[in-house]
Amino acid sequence: MLDRANDKRHDFNFIFDIFKNEFEHIKSNWLVFLICFFISRYSIIGEIFPFAIVVLCMYCYVNGPSLTVLIISVLAILSVEFSFVYIVMLIAIYLFFYNFKNEEKKPVVLISAYAALVLFCSKTSILIVEDFNLNGLMLNAFEAVFIFSSIVLINELLNFLEKIKESRKKESIHKFKDNIVQKEIESVTAATISDTSPSGFEKHIKSKTADKKLLNIFTEKAKAKIKEQLLWENINVKYFEISSGTGGAIFLSATVKSEKSPEKSEESIIFAVRNVCGIRLKCTEKITASPNYYVLKFRNVKRVKIKTYVANAIKDGSPKSGDSYSYAGKSDKYYTVLCDGIGSGEEAFNESNGTVDMLSRFLYTDFTEEQTLKTLNSLLMLKFDDERYVTFDLHIIDYGLKEIRLYKAGSPPSFIISGGTVEKIEGRSLPMGILDNFEYNIFKRIIRKGDIVIMLSDGIIDSINLDDKKSLERYLEMIKDYDPQVIANSILSYALRGQKEVIDDMTVLVTKIGE
Repeated sequence: MLDRANDKRHDFNFIFDIFKNEFEHIKSNWLVFLICFFISRYSIIGEIFPFAIVVLCMYCYVNGPSLTVLIISVLAILSVEFSFVYIVMLIAIYLFFYNFKNEEKKPVVLISAYAALVLFCSKTSILIVEDFNLNGLMLNAFEAVFIFSSIVLINELLNFLEKIKESRKKESIHKFKDNIVQKEIESVTAATISDTSPSGFEKHIKSKTADKKLLNIFTEKAKAKIKEQLLWENINVKYFEISSGTGGAIFLSATVKSEKSPEKSEESIIFAVRNVCGIRLKCTEKITASPNYYVLKFRNVKRVKIKTYVANAIKDGSPKSGDSYSYAGKSDKYYTVLCDGIGSGEEAFNESNGTVDMLSRFLYTDFTEEQTLKTLNSLLMLKFDDERYVTFDLHIIDYGLKEIRLYKAGSPPSFIISGGTVEKIEGRSLPMGILDNFEYNIFKRIIRKGDIVIMLSDGIIDSINLDDKKSLERYLEMIKDYDPQVIANSILSYALRGQKEVIDDMTVLVTKIGE
């Protein structure tokens, strides 16, 4: 007896919960239900109420079966006149959705076909019983086609609006990312100092992470914020662990589910951690456990302070320098680039400055370094005529790999001062913009804290070569222990020594790694 009483009480509570949930649903969506009511009561050609069926189908298809919408649709028709056949049809359609509520969503064509078939069969049966006529049959067919096409078209419209919403969301996220990247060029991993204002990359930009309060990555609040940002990018974090090691090392392990590739998921996690905690990570291991399930392991990138110093001179009588340069940090890399247009003056400046500007755009894409150079050469061939070209010198300091990569195309030699020795690195390829089958020289060297990298334009080399008694290699041995800015100024002075005028545009870039 007690068990039965408890069962009845349980059933009563269950019914009470249903009504309570429906009431809360009505309270939070009363405006939507009010619109559904007025649309449902609208009739065409007398006693035809197809909008009530369309409203019920679309609402149940999008949000699942709703008893509230069924009641609203029935009340809407009753507010105009009593129509037994439409009430029966609405109930039949509701029961169809209710029967399949725990299964996957049916195709919209099947839903619309079922609704149209219910209407056509119901009204045609009554037509046969009462007084069959061809006009009535055609009217039923018209109403069935109207319902079928309306449901399909409204569904397509909703999908279209959803795509617009998603595209705007992704666009806002990408803009947010671009804004962060642009404002963090001089962040904790790379800082630059210069007395001039080179074109291309922005250098003296304050980090956005300094303007906002960053969270401690070991706190639950930080973990929740990171997971929230990743969820916005359709990355569901199943497992997230952070641990510390010796020497300030931070290790992060994440198991994620996403339709994105492992590489894209890796980028999103790195960005989210940097945005929330200000910590730069690099991926150390990627494991594809199963389709759309990845195990990604990271560790923090140690902060490396890199500074670039500049000394330059413009050819006498020339309004602008034909040398253009730029430098900046991105992720765990630091770039310096120097281009020299043929000749001097305005035209040479436009050529070299345009090359540096295009390179700065490519470096913020997913292109590899090799793809960037070949694409850049193809664009320059389209832009230049047969007699124009630019020399190109690109240095990429990768402190994640602890190496520097030097890409040279028709450029003068570079020098690396490391461990008290001076190494000359010289390429022999043609400049950019001459041959479609572009060949460049690439050199790789291990870098250490305290190393100095020197980049020169051909005006420096040509001026020094005018005097047989001068030797840049011997001079660098003498000044290798000087301050980087002093080294840059000294090289420029050494090239100008003994000359009455500046015979060509001259540029010296001296980059020091660490303190």
